Amino acid sequence: METYDAVSRWFRDRRKKRLLDGLSRLHDILGRDLEVIDVGGVEGFWEVTGCPPFANITILNLPEAFEKPYWFNNRMPKIRKKVGSALDLSMWRNGRTDLVISNSVIEHVGDWAKIEIAARELRGVAPNGWVQTPAFSFPIEPHFALPFIHWFAAPIRAKILPIVPHHGAGASCDVGRARHAVEENNLLSAAEFRFLFRDAMIHRERFLGLTKSLIATWGAMTPDPTGN
Repeated sequence: METYDAVSRWFRDRRKKRLLDGLSRLHDILGRDLEVIDVGGVEGFWEVTGCPPFANITILNLPEAFEKPYWFNNRMPKIRKKVGSALDLSMWRNGRTDLVISNSVIEHVGDWAKIEIAARELRGVAPNGWVQTPAFSFPIEPHFALPFIHWFAAPIRAKILPIVPHHGAGASCDVGRARHAVEENNLLSAAEFRFLFRDAMIHRERFLGLTKSLIATWGAMTPDPTGN
């Protein structure tokens, strides 16, 4: 598990650089401070990533998310918090949002029908976007740090979790809690992600030739391959 955590940190560092490069590129294009909405985000993500001084970031999340230990008592004054859902971004479709970001969220919104709704909302809320999700094809399930478990049906996964130590929990949850846990994580294949964000550029983060996560970018968040 230590090796997996180290690999994950390395990918997060690379992802952070790509995200910050995109923010800087968009700032250069617009020539003003950016209005950014982070759908399903947490303040801790920006404390680790670094909050650019030119970005006014609004984190949109469910009420219960703001009660979790990802928040740092408003140590980052340029970050605002609003209660809302990835399934309805209509109040943000006002032409004033420059960029939408969503990091490892779309796989948690619910079943396929809700995932499609979230993707439509994300695509339609801003002219520039950056959406990341873990890849179903990678052999280690990222939420539990267990190999292959996500390739089994939900009832089998719910039987495995209570008896196998995993990331973030020991072998203490019952089958009911385990079933809730596995159904809260619906990893997407590359084909599904491409279908959801068919007008975006899809980037693959690879480890040993295997796709570990997928990133959809559009607008200025997609780098110019010529370097211009």
